[in-house]
Amino acid sequence: MANTILGTTLICQVAIVVRDVEKATRRFAELLKVPEPTIIMANDDGSDTVTYRGESTQGRVRLSFFNLENTVLEFIEPTEDPSTWKEFLETNGPGVHHIAFKAKDRMMETAAKLEEFGFPLIQNGDKYAYVDSVDDLGVIIELLDID
Repeated sequence: MANTILGTTLICQVAIVVRDVEKATRRFAELLKVPEPTIIMANDDGSDTVTYRGESTQGRVRLSFFNLENTVLEFIEPTEDPSTWKEFLETNGPGVHHIAFKAKDRMMETAAKLEEFGFPLIQNGDKYAYVDSVDDLGVIIELLDID
């Protein structure tokens, strides 16, 4: 299925924006009866170059990842930094923010194709890009520059 605009049909991650990542992580771990994953502060050191709606931002965010059998579930708690996560939480409240597809070595090329398709780039960092597909699909699409 590599001839799709995305280059794949495999969803590798589903992400949920929450107000309290500790609570969400703890409760999901209790639900699955698995150990709680570590909660990290992404980009606290500013090493990732993050652009949100065309403007530079530190793009810090608190995250936890559950590596499930068929996908990765990510919980995201926004910080005060301008970001798509903060905008989502303020506008919609907690909920599914994005579904992710691997776009190894072709992330921005794929983002450009999606922009031509009508899904403009919202935010990107060194290894990820979000495109606005909400009006058509009800969710943001993320492209991950990972294997």
